[in-house]
Amino acid sequence: MKRFRQRIPFALLLGLFPLSSHADVGSLGGLAVAAFEIVTVFWLCLTVVVFLLLRKRLSLLKRIGAALLFLVSPVLMLAWALFKSYMFDDYTSEETVTAPKPVLAAGATFPAGSIAHYEVKGSRISLHKQRTLLDVHSDQPVSLGKLRINSIKPDEYSTELQVALSGDQLLDGWPCAGGDYTIVDPEPNGVELRSCWLSAAREWQGQTVAAGTYVTRNGESNEWLFAVMPKPSDAPADNP
Repeated sequence: MKRFRQRIPFALLLGLFPLSSHADVGSLGGLAVAAFEIVTVFWLCLTVVVFLLLRKRLSLLKRIGAALLFLVSPVLMLAWALFKSYMFDDYTSEETVTAPKPVLAAGATFPAGSIAHYEVKGSRISLHKQRTLLDVHSDQPVSLGKLRINSIKPDEYSTELQVALSGDQLLDGWPCAGGDYTIVDPEPNGVELRSCWLSAAREWQGQTVAAGTYVTRNGESNEWLFAVMPKPSDAPADNP
């Protein structure tokens, strides 16, 4: 009986060859299966070694328990690593909420009940998560300097703001159309227009800039540039 137990590891090692021979070594999947079988048999051999090493120290039931625990330890460690990564590592998500209290965004105060869209960073188990406002909208117009707006969307990489004007408004002398897609830049004395679609024609340096024209301020020279193109909200949808 003693000799039989001593020969068990060698018998398991011999099993490596028939197990791996089932894999098609010409394919990546076959190599993966062969590697898995080899590792599995190797770990079974180590489990038997652990069982035999403890034969003089523990009773049979305790040896079986210790060997089984050693056998499944890789699975337990993998499960713990996955659980730790899922629960404790930082992750990023987005959430849209109805604001229970007023929301301050770039100097404009949106009333309670506004729809706020946030980026949320933090672990799933953390009680203190970092929330960054992506945009906020209110059916009730609010003030941003001299402007009346319904929504605001800060730019992640600059100080510019995309706002939805509550109606046609005059900004830096340009009659900007109400709705989305007006870009402004906060200044100490108010906001500076960066771009918008015109709601009415305007004379500029001896030429008439027609209504519906997209006007934008050059970032380097501050000169006004004009383009005739449809507003995204007015553009026809692509037919499938």
